[in-house]
Amino acid sequence: MTITRTAPERTLPRRRAEAVPLRRRLLLRFWDRMKTEAVHLLPGFLFFFLAFSLLRLTQSVILKEAGITTVPPSKVLVGSLIVAKALLTVDKFNLFRRLERRPVLSIVVVKTAVYFVAALLFQYGDGLYEFRHRDLSEASHLVAARFSSPRFWVIQAWLLVLLFAFGSARELARKVGRKRFRKLFFG
Repeated sequence: MTITRTAPERTLPRRRAEAVPLRRRLLLRFWDRMKTEAVHLLPGFLFFFLAFSLLRLTQSVILKEAGITTVPPSKVLVGSLIVAKALLTVDKFNLFRRLERRPVLSIVVVKTAVYFVAALLFQYGDGLYEFRHRDLSEASHLVAARFSSPRFWVIQAWLLVLLFAFGSARELARKVGRKRFRKLFFG
C-alpha cells in the first residue's frame, strides 16, 4: 500500500478587513433609510398624485371657461407628497394597535380622521414655510385666510373621501393578506 502525499494547499494571506470610515457608514445608512422610506411612500404618493391630477384637470377645464387660472402642476406634486408623508408619519406612531381586532370599517373611519388631521397640520406647516420671509403671526394669518376659503374646504372634502378610499383598500389588503388581495383584485 502506497501512501501518496499531496502538497499542502496554499492559501493567500488574509488581508485585514479595512474599517469603513464613519462618514461612509453614515451615508450608507442614510441611503438605506431613504430607500426604505421611498418604498413605503410610493403607493400613497402614486394614489394621491393620480387623484389630485384628475381633480386639477377637472378644475382647469371648468375654470378655463371663466378665464381663471388654476393650481400649477407643482402644487399637485407637493400636495400628494405632503399627504403621503402625513400617512407615513402617522403610521410610524403605532396609534392604531388597539384597533387591529375591530371590523375594517371602524379602523378605516378612525384612521381617516387621524390622517385628515395630520394632513391639515402638514398643510399648515407648508403654508408657514411658504410665508417664511414674514414674521410668524403674519404668516399664520395668511395661512388661516387660505384655510377659510370655500375652495380650500371643497378640496379638503375630496381629500377626506380619497383618504377613506385609500384607507379602505389598504386595510382590506392588510386583513386578507397582500398576495390574496392582489389575486382578488387583479385576478
